[in-house]
Amino acid sequence: MAGDRASYRDALRQRDYRLLITAFLIDSVGGWAYNVVLIVYVFDRTGSPTWISVFLAASWVPKMLLAPYAGLLADRHERTRIMLASALSALAVMGAIAALVYVDAPLLLILLLAIALAVCVTPYNPAAQALLIDAVGEKDLPAANALFLTVESLVIVIGPAIGGLLLLTGEPVTAMALNALTFLVTALIVIRIQTRSRGGALEEASESRVRQLTAGLRALRSEPVATVLVLYCLLCTAAAATTSVLYVQLSQQFGTGTEGYSYLLAGFALGGVASASVTNRLAAGRLAAPVLAGMLLLSLPFIVTIWVEGPILGTLLQVLAGAGMVIVDVLAITALQRQMPRAVMSRVFALLDAGVYAASIVGSFVTAALLGATDVRTTLLVLGLGFSALSIAGIRPLVLADRRSVNAVAALQPRIALLQQLDLFAVLPRTALEELARSLAEVQAEPGEVLIREGADADALWILLTGQVEVLSQGESRHPQQLPSLGPGSYFGEIGLLRGVPRTATVRTTEPSTLYRVAAEPFLEAVQGGRASSSLLAIANTRLARSHPRLSTESMPAA
Repeated sequence: MAGDRASYRDALRQRDYRLLITAFLIDSVGGWAYNVVLIVYVFDRTGSPTWISVFLAASWVPKMLLAPYAGLLADRHERTRIMLASALSALAVMGAIAALVYVDAPLLLILLLAIALAVCVTPYNPAAQALLIDAVGEKDLPAANALFLTVESLVIVIGPAIGGLLLLTGEPVTAMALNALTFLVTALIVIRIQTRSRGGALEEASESRVRQLTAGLRALRSEPVATVLVLYCLLCTAAAATTSVLYVQLSQQFGTGTEGYSYLLAGFALGGVASASVTNRLAAGRLAAPVLAGMLLLSLPFIVTIWVEGPILGTLLQVLAGAGMVIVDVLAITALQRQMPRAVMSRVFALLDAGVYAASIVGSFVTAALLGATDVRTTLLVLGLGFSALSIAGIRPLVLADRRSVNAVAALQPRIALLQQLDLFAVLPRTALEELARSLAEVQAEPGEVLIREGADADALWILLTGQVEVLSQGESRHPQQLPSLGPGSYFGEIGLLRGVPRTATVRTTEPSTLYRVAAEPFLEAVQGGRASSSLLAIANTRLARSHPRLSTESMPAA
């Protein structure tokens, strides 16, 4: 647990991450309070689960249809501007909804504005999730995601609780006004975010719009394990969406009235909070067992609830279900953030969002249809057995992926051990070392072969396994000078990569040598994600002082 707290602190040290999570907290509390009050408001006016599904669909369908375009928008423009425009437009629409609810306007008018609200908020999430990766390093991603989902779970406790209190006032318009206020506060927070993040859509201007829109899908298809995890995330979402319809019925079964809806939501959310520390550790391990366990934790309470009549036990079962959902979500989101190219990250998350909304629509309407055709207990049985069976049936790809991962890591172990011995990578997490080990290209060099030429562009780091190299530099004096030779276990080429300057020396083999070549991109991703070790910066500065003293006196930029 101490390690988890430390990793959370590391993520929270990033100012913009704190702003992102604060904006998320404030906006989500208002959103959940609004959703709870709206669902009960619609049910009280109609008495129909189908009307609840219609209003839920009014929120989800526009997001599903527009998510790919929202992702492209967030990859084309600066992401904080997209988030700000989304929050301000949502503020205006939410104010109009509050006015309609205040006068008990026809539900159709409220429905139309609910659709407009969904359109306004759709671009926010893909932009924020892609911005998160630039606000924290790769090392802190699992903790950052787990903390986000922990806050989300807390929100599902706090938001519905506030919604429940607002229901006691008998004035649903209060929740609508509160939600409008949270959009305003969110906009004010987004203005303070300093990280600037943009995807690669502008560089793809020569491509057709269809290819730009489908870039996220192509990237996702190139990573089969991430694809399977996303499918489990969607199955998990469908299961969770059933509760939006079921909880109103279950609150009647438990004798708590429609206000009991918020109690069940709170129990579901508490499970997510309780599982947060576990999910942070699971993100670095095998996938199949935790994913299946999470799905079964989410699915089996449906079946057990058939025989439950009291609200306390019913709420405790929802605690288990909420824990299962968060486990699956953290694994899927972390896998996406680690494996997807940053240039298309917003479109990947937009694709996930579209799938989430589609799964939510299917889950809610299937539940409403089952409730209309049967009773609550039969519906619970069908849903519990169905989600459990699908979870077990689809686990084989993840089992195979775990086996491949174990074998691949075992094969990489000698390379990982070598990297761990280098002070160059002293602070890198295990996941970053594994990615770096995969990128190593072995090179056999003959005596006299020039590996680096002074003045050339910096394109790679070199690690010397066997042999010896000499280092020559004209430096600022323009007089050739011999610098200390390097032997096995040495590395060179880091100065140009870290400084973003041309090569400062020529490196040439003096005997047959074996080396690893690390291309610039994986090297920089590794040291930028984990932050460069102090020894790496010190050694780079010492080497630079020998040939370019003036450059060495300049501060070394954080890697």
